[in-house]
Amino acid sequence: MKNLKIFFAVATAATVLSSCNKDPKEDYTLPPVQDVGKVTLEFKNYFGNEPLQLNHSYTSNGQQVSFSEVKYVITNISMITKDGTEVVYNQENLDKAGYIISQAAEASQTFVLDTMAAAKYKTIRFGLGIKENLNDLEEARTKFPAFYRLSQEQDMQWAWSNNFLFAKIKGTYGGSNDLAVLIGNGQEGKKLHSTWNAKEGIDRVDVNIVNGKEVKRKWKQSSRNAFRYIVLDLPDNFSLAKGGNAKITIKADLDKLLNGANKITLNAKIPEGQENMDMALRIMNNIGGRNSLSNKGIRIRKIKDTSVSPDVDLENVADNTVVVNSDAHKVDSKGMFSVLSVQ
Repeated sequence: MKNLKIFFAVATAATVLSSCNKDPKEDYTLPPVQDVGKVTLEFKNYFGNEPLQLNHSYTSNGQQVSFSEVKYVITNISMITKDGTEVVYNQENLDKAGYIISQAAEASQTFVLDTMAAAKYKTIRFGLGIKENLNDLEEARTKFPAFYRLSQEQDMQWAWSNNFLFAKIKGTYGGSNDLAVLIGNGQEGKKLHSTWNAKEGIDRVDVNIVNGKEVKRKWKQSSRNAFRYIVLDLPDNFSLAKGGNAKITIKADLDKLLNGANKITLNAKIPEGQENMDMALRIMNNIGGRNSLSNKGIRIRKIKDTSVSPDVDLENVADNTVVVNSDAHKVDSKGMFSVLSVQ
């Protein structure tokens, strides 16, 4: 029963991340970039300071763990220049800019952004998972056939919910107990807990200055969307020249799965079903951080177990599903990711 409960705990919790909200509309139509260079992105999985090895025993938060499969989806890549301009890369095209990183397939860990504007850059941003407006298997089958086939081959689809899987981490803990972390959104409006309203969402109004004019954007946001934005700082001297080639290597530290901002202990007493939401959602935040769409900080509310502490850096935040990022440095926008090196 240990094995079944661990799998059911995490996989079931992931399904309640229903996309009750709609993604804010964003305009990715950009003028042609004349002065461009290429940026190679490389994702390297680690455990602490060691390159990750599959089926190798590690200790995380005092527990023995081993990983047999590590996969995650990267999309919505952009880079922000020193003056604050965001240069996006095929944001709405999964065939051109949707990637599945697999520890077992070295070729999947490196790809090239071939139309990035020559500029001095301060940060890189990318999505862990797939935004709601693109997260539909049936639509993707015809709209993005290459990515659809790739996700099918990599077993990164949830056919029952018509959605893609965002991350899959499998292995063992404690020597022989199965560990299966599956992250993705469940069916829209799915209600798996009595205290959650299937249509729940928080009204948001974003105010931006476009061509000197104030533009307001109204939308709803819920913390149950598993999509996360990762934002990583680049070295102060990082720049891309016209016709140049740069390389950014990004580290994903699997130790943070259980030993991140939230300390996770796996044991045989984990209850089945919806009682597992607290643990599973904290694991998700360890992996992807809490930076959601439009730079809002995600707070996972406690479900039933009042003895479980909330996310460590949100102890003084009122019990809202999503909080406006008024104090940006307190919102974890990295999760298990960091910049390992640049060239």
